[in-house]
Amino acid sequence: MRNIMISATIAALSLVAFSAPAFAGRMPDAATMRPAGLVDLATHYYGHKPKCFWKKIRKYDYYGNLIIKKVKVCH
Repeated sequence: MRNIMISATIAALSLVAFSAPAFAGRMPDAATMRPAGLVDLATHYYGHKPKCFWKKIRKYDYYGNLIIKKVKVCH
């Protein structure tokens, strides 16, 4: 009877030991959880800096005068 109790205890402890790591990947801890309203804006991806240049826009107004506008374009 004593051997049955010891083997049942060992079996129960082994089930708990194998099932505990399965929950570790699914449950986030408090340090990684963020509030739902928090939004992180990313300016650029993969560590590359955005490449920018100045572009001249040439337009004519109603009276036919040339208007040159400088616009910064980044991609």
